[in-house]
Amino acid sequence: MTDSVAEQTALAQAGATGEPVEITAERTEYSSTTANPDGSFTLTQSTAPQRVRADDGSWGGVDTTLVRRADGSVGPKASVVDLAFTGGSSSGKDMIRLGSKQGSVSLGWPGALPEPAIDGATATYANVMAGVDLELTATAEGYHEVLVVKSAAAAASPELEQVSLSASGEGLRVVPGAGGGLRAVDENGNTVFKGPAGQMWDSAGSQQTVSQSARVTAVDDPQDPAGGGNTTQPGVGDSTAVLPVHVDGEAVSVTPDLGLLRGTETVYPVRIDPSVGLGVSERSVISSDGDRWWQFDGDYGVGLCGNADGYYCGNGYKNRMLFELAPTQLAGKYVLDATFRAHETWSFNCNAHWVDLERTDNMTEGTHWPGPKDLDQMGDRNVSYGRGDNCSPSQPDSWVEFNDNPAEPDENLKSTVRSYADGKISRLTFHAQGEGRDRRESLEALRRQRGTQGQLCVPAGRSDQCRCHPGERQHRILQAVLDGPIDGDPDRPDGAGPCSDQGRGAQGR
Repeated sequence: MTDSVAEQTALAQAGATGEPVEITAERTEYSSTTANPDGSFTLTQSTAPQRVRADDGSWGGVDTTLVRRADGSVGPKASVVDLAFTGGSSSGKDMIRLGSKQGSVSLGWPGALPEPAIDGATATYANVMAGVDLELTATAEGYHEVLVVKSAAAAASPELEQVSLSASGEGLRVVPGAGGGLRAVDENGNTVFKGPAGQMWDSAGSQQTVSQSARVTAVDDPQDPAGGGNTTQPGVGDSTAVLPVHVDGEAVSVTPDLGLLRGTETVYPVRIDPSVGLGVSERSVISSDGDRWWQFDGDYGVGLCGNADGYYCGNGYKNRMLFELAPTQLAGKYVLDATFRAHETWSFNCNAHWVDLERTDNMTEGTHWPGPKDLDQMGDRNVSYGRGDNCSPSQPDSWVEFNDNPAEPDENLKSTVRSYADGKISRLTFHAQGEGRDRRESLEALRRQRGTQGQLCVPAGRSDQCRCHPGERQHRILQAVLDGPIDGDPDRPDGAGPCSDQGRGAQGR
């Protein structure tokens, strides 16, 4: 275990070496702070966990690979929650146990569960009903629970007309959530875990053929960009239905849509999923065709998904991407500037089109299309990146930065973040949209192997006069960074300029 580095130590080391030094004493699963050589500080706040703290205090990467434990349960190697799946049970008790420092909740299956087959982050319990498998998948912050109905004969079972699970808690209680979801709250009513309404989908997308296949080239499925057959979320072309979760005493249940479950045009397997995760921050992709991906994990696009310039993406639906968090470290600081930046990985053609960043009302696990009410314009950019040598000159993937343009007084990102720091608003909620665009924009999260990154950069002083005194800070908040480590960008000027005794006018851009 590496010794913890305190603020003043990191500040002295940064000044002596000319290099940023992390204040490891302030590190969390979701944030890190570095001291910079100029006396400023950089806070990196993420909407998904970037690291996990072990029992001995050391830090390591998130690893949701399941392993069998000495107590007979199955759980992820490293996640930010205490998660355990049963290793097999004659009663189905403690099928899932999800815990944190505040307490835990347990869900039980109404019958025996066999020993699971393990594949990566997923434990599969075969034939929990005739022709129905149960898949439990660990995430960094929770789990997905998916019933896989493999045939029409299996779908005809009366057992599937309502799926009920027992629910119990230690220090937490399960209550109804927003939009038909559920929440686990502590004794003061604070949400610790939450999940959206359940969702079910068939496999129609896997059998779709593109009628114009002789004339167009299919691009990556935005819902399964790796082509690996994501079984925890619906893909393009799958028929879907939303299933409100009912909470009744010590039981939770969902009622599947029988029209989809047993329809004459249903393509099997059909999957049924109510998922639950940690309520630290939120992110979601919402689609005009009714689909949504709360706490999504993967590469998703924003804008129109249809046909353009010889490429096929989907049937013409639109996606929006929502990010919400509350960087409490900004409280009481004076915000000098703010930048949201994202990495565009693909566009349907070489012509630039507008992409917008809006501030919205707060979101919940129940948010669906068209999303929260727009409140203010944060910025827009006219861009086209990601096609590489398909364009002349080449257009590689690239960062897109949203920062207040002095020539456009309706762009208010800095003042919005300043209002948050002053306590005038409780959370920062943004959505990226590219509607009406004839291409797919990917303004999204950093991925370790593929994908993109979104960041909100906020230089700020410790006082509203931004007068520098020993130990005073400026902050750059790097926000909406999902599922990956944060890398520096040596080609971008530092957004956190030195404080000035001239007062509020000092800023680094």
